Amino acid sequence: MTNEDRKNFTQRKKEREKEFQREEIKQQIDIILTENEPKTIRELVKIMEEKYDAPEELVLEILRKKEVDQDLTLQEPQPEPTALPTTIKNYLFQKNYFSIEFWITIGTIVLVLILTLVNVQEGVFFYIRYIVVTFFMLILSGWTFTAVIFPELDSKLRFLERAATAIGMSIVVLVLDGLFLNYTFGLNLIAISLSLTFLSLLCVIISMVLRLKLARDGFIFKKSSGNNQEKIIES
Repeated sequence: MTNEDRKNFTQRKKEREKEFQREEIKQQIDIILTENEPKTIRELVKIMEEKYDAPEELVLEILRKKEVDQDLTLQEPQPEPTALPTTIKNYLFQKNYFSIEFWITIGTIVLVLILTLVNVQEGVFFYIRYIVVTFFMLILSGWTFTAVIFPELDSKLRFLERAATAIGMSIVVLVLDGLFLNYTFGLNLIAISLSLTFLSLLCVIISMVLRLKLARDGFIFKKSSGNNQEKIIES
């Protein structure tokens, strides 16, 4: 047997061993999916490593193949809804998503008002002014409006989807605001900033009220019970 034959034999042997290991791990995965019912891939990989000492790369490779062969369906994890604050104090001062959103919005609005009302024509503040105002007009104004439409932060509208929706809403709000100002007070930076500031503050207050009501009552608008009975008058 030549060296090349030995090399080919060794290579085929390794391939058979790897294929055997792959089939063995595949069976072990099926057992774990049936008995342990892991919720995530990470949990499955951890069980495989602890119970069978299976390599993570090989487990992931088999899972991908099972998904391609439609033997296994993988889906994105559904985030748990962010708990809504039940009081104004918790909404404003407790460390959570909603308080952070509130104070970032208020801080940006105050900064926009300062940078807009102060007439700066050159220097660093001139560029900061347009960066902050652009962020406010193209993102934050739509973000506050989106918070009114979707008060909760859950699987119905995730964070990235909310951000994309906010950009679209900002463009719509900016266009409508521009049309309104064009026929009323005039179209300029100060007028646009002040009008969007007023609208954003209004949306912040409305979204806070809606979220507090939703946290307290579990609903925003209560449907009619439909138990009204017609009064029958005999002739």
